[in-house]
Amino acid sequence: MIYYYFIAMAAALCWAVASLVSADVTRTIGGLAFNRLRLFFVSIMLITYTFYINTWNTISVEYLTIIIISGIVGIFLGDTLLFIALQKIGPRRNNILFSLAAPFTVVINIFFLNELASTISIIGCFVVFFGVVFAISYGDKKGSSEHRWEKVEGPLYVGIILSIGAALCQAIGLVMMKPILSDGADPIASAAIRTTISCIFLSFTFFLNYEVFNTKVNLTSKIIYQSILSGFLGMALGMSLLLIALQKADAGIVATLSSTSPIMILFLLWILTKKIPSYGAWVGTIIAIFGTGLIFIY
Repeated sequence: MIYYYFIAMAAALCWAVASLVSADVTRTIGGLAFNRLRLFFVSIMLITYTFYINTWNTISVEYLTIIIISGIVGIFLGDTLLFIALQKIGPRRNNILFSLAAPFTVVINIFFLNELASTISIIGCFVVFFGVVFAISYGDKKGSSEHRWEKVEGPLYVGIILSIGAALCQAIGLVMMKPILSDGADPIASAAIRTTISCIFLSFTFFLNYEVFNTKVNLTSKIIYQSILSGFLGMALGMSLLLIALQKADAGIVATLSSTSPIMILFLLWILTKKIPSYGAWVGTIIAIFGTGLIFIY
């Protein structure tokens, strides 16, 4: 079981690296425009690989409906809310609120799947969650509040509601996938279907005349390259690792461990920028590591 917990953390690492790859290009062309482009390439990757490993036969008709709904809720709707919230309240506040996906998953998992983790493991989940929130909340240094990412566009409560909605969609989509993955549905084939259906739905946003859906600049080879790299790391590899972990391990714990990507970003930024994170970031990291230890030990 611990092996699958490490896989969930590997998914978090993939998302952390992908976030750094995506940072500049997302600001250049717009969050949703980037997500459309990324999902297009990811869908091709996952469909091609699924044909290569020949696992389409693991997806039965009764599974198909659940996978499609999970993709619509978790990726299409969840990502749409997430990117709109990101624009309104900035990445730091958005990440704090989106971390609620972990406890949401634990609660939904208990009530709808009757899958109970040990008491210590549940405590560990919430300790990890608290560590993530603490690291993001107090991880910025003095003066960072003047940064453009800290500015709020429109009413703050609107962004908060949207981000919490994104976290809830992520949790619902994750819990929906758990039973069919446990019954033998291939994680890669499932990811291919979820991503493709989300890409199809997102393509309709081309026809919506709102600034948030528009591509800000013409596409270049660099933008396409960054989109492919981000898509491979964040969606093709990261999401596949998440579903593999979900297939064998507790959904709440998997969601919690996969939500540690903000902590990992701190270490990556330290390596890349040579600047030591703030004390708040370190305290949050230590708390998260302690919570992870509780999950692994018990």
